[in-house]
Amino acid sequence: MSIKKTLGLKIKELRKKAKFSQEKFSEMVDMNPRQIVRIENGESFPTAENLERIALALNITPQELFYNEAFIPDEILKQEITKSLNTLNNKELRMIYTLIKNL
Repeated sequence: MSIKKTLGLKIKELRKKAKFSQEKFSEMVDMNPRQIVRIENGESFPTAENLERIALALNITPQELFYNEAFIPDEILKQEITKSLNTLNNKELRMIYTLIKNL
């Protein structure tokens, strides 16, 4: 996955976790809503100034936007888990269920 796509997904995920709509977020960072959409879709890369404003609005450092070693967007994580679950036999499914239930 490209850095633009990874960064965009991370910004989108963090924005959603903060419960900001794209419109509200664009106002907070003083950017056009369409530009936020393009960044989140990995079509555009924010300027250094915009990265700083985005990070500030999300209450993180700009460096944290690029720390993606263990970052997997929730939507991709759910898709991957669902794919994996579809390949398990009944015994394995019961084991997974027991593990999750005991968390």
